[in-house]
Amino acid sequence: MSDALVRLVAERFDAFTARFLDATGDGFAYDLKIKHTKRVLGIAEDIAKAEALPEDETLGARLAALMHDVGRFPQYQQYTTFRDAESVNHAGLSVRHALREKLLDDVPAHIRRLVLGAVFLHNKRGLPRISSHALRTVSKVVRDSDKLDIYSVIIAHFAQKNPKHPEVALNVIDVPGKYTPSVLNALRQRSLGDYRTIVYVNDFKLMAIGWLYDLNYRSSCRTLRERGYLDMLFDTLPRDESITTFRRQIDQDIARKIEGA
Repeated sequence: MSDALVRLVAERFDAFTARFLDATGDGFAYDLKIKHTKRVLGIAEDIAKAEALPEDETLGARLAALMHDVGRFPQYQQYTTFRDAESVNHAGLSVRHALREKLLDDVPAHIRRLVLGAVFLHNKRGLPRISSHALRTVSKVVRDSDKLDIYSVIIAHFAQKNPKHPEVALNVIDVPGKYTPSVLNALRQRSLGDYRTIVYVNDFKLMAIGWLYDLNYRSSCRTLRERGYLDMLFDTLPRDESITTFRRQIDQDIARKIEGA
């Protein structure tokens, strides 16, 4: 039942996104989000299995992973950016289009509520207090899965000599050696960064490293360390005393999170 439902919703997602690929415009941006969504689904399934989540929460997480970026397609079509602050909240747009396009038809009502709630919450700076244990769990899985895949996307982007698609990194300015001290200072306080404060490519990289403090599961932290994403990002940052100190902090903190301390 669950697998068949996920396949059905995935087919609807494919049909929905195909309209954007077929239209005139930047196919790269749309293809980027399609591939991202499919990988996020796989990561969500891995987390749900590693954390031995109940069937309803696992199904909710899988479907929310498929739906979490539905709004990115109309967002980019209208505004030519993925930066919410310069366009529209893509999470709210995802909920709206999931409903408008009937992408979740045939999904049981209690699962559909979990999915839409998790989609709406997936890009919040931090999760608010949620009374529903199931919604909190599904939201955490989707947020972790989203971040873990975005690491691979931005690392591949920054590995290019002259990236053709600056929208991947929210159109930040590439000035080697420069970063915004307030961005680093917030992260050293283990505070989640604010995207409105980033200016430089290095700010974006620092913010991505700081996502560690918003990962919810030990399995997510293990994946992050095993894939070496943090080291890859740190190796491209300035090697001054402040960055070096922050790197030591991150190394210690990820070890504690994996150990469950």
